[in-house]
Amino acid sequence: MNTPDTPPPLMTLMTGDTKPLDLVTVRAAIRRALQERPIRPPAHEIAELTRTLRAHLEAMLPEAQYRADQLEPDTTARKRWEGLIDHVLADLDFGVGAERPIRCAARAYLEILARDARFLADCLDE
Repeated sequence: MNTPDTPPPLMTLMTGDTKPLDLVTVRAAIRRALQERPIRPPAHEIAELTRTLRAHLEAMLPEAQYRADQLEPDTTARKRWEGLIDHVLADLDFGVGAERPIRCAARAYLEILARDARFLADCLDE
């Protein structure tokens, strides 16, 4: 907890405790995953974007957890972060083990991950 005399703690991104997040690259992958197309993208592109978004989400989660941990327990802000983290973890777990999903299901899962990544990136950018 901060008092008026003590400066707020540095975010882990500023102290080097976590790798810097490249939110520009994350957002580029999100835009690519969510762009409107006249035809469904090929399976290899869906698989590549899914792997990329999963990696971006996994990279953003430690910073999200750090920010949640800095908040007072049982506050709305803390519960919001914890809910977001739990939601992202559940979506990441959902895709594990699906070796050759049906293309339409794979595309839907890609969109879920992209929306998770967009919301998490926006929260981390506040």
